[in-house]
Amino acid sequence: MPDKDDPLAALRGRAYALAGSGHYQDWASLSAALVDGGAPDVIVRQLTHDALFQLMLKDRMTSGRRE
Repeated sequence: MPDKDDPLAALRGRAYALAGSGHYQDWASLSAALVDGGAPDVIVRQLTHDALFQLMLKDRMTSGRRE
């Protein structure tokens, strides 16, 4: 469960939930949706460099499109 006081953890949770929706093909479209939704760009960019998180998101987006 993400720490409510940790904006990066909260953003990871939101990104993971969006990735499972089946509406996003890649990180570029998902990160744009996060920024459009009010997430600070600087925090979104931090997730761009998290290789393990990116791999998990890619798998989640693929699964979301199949469901």
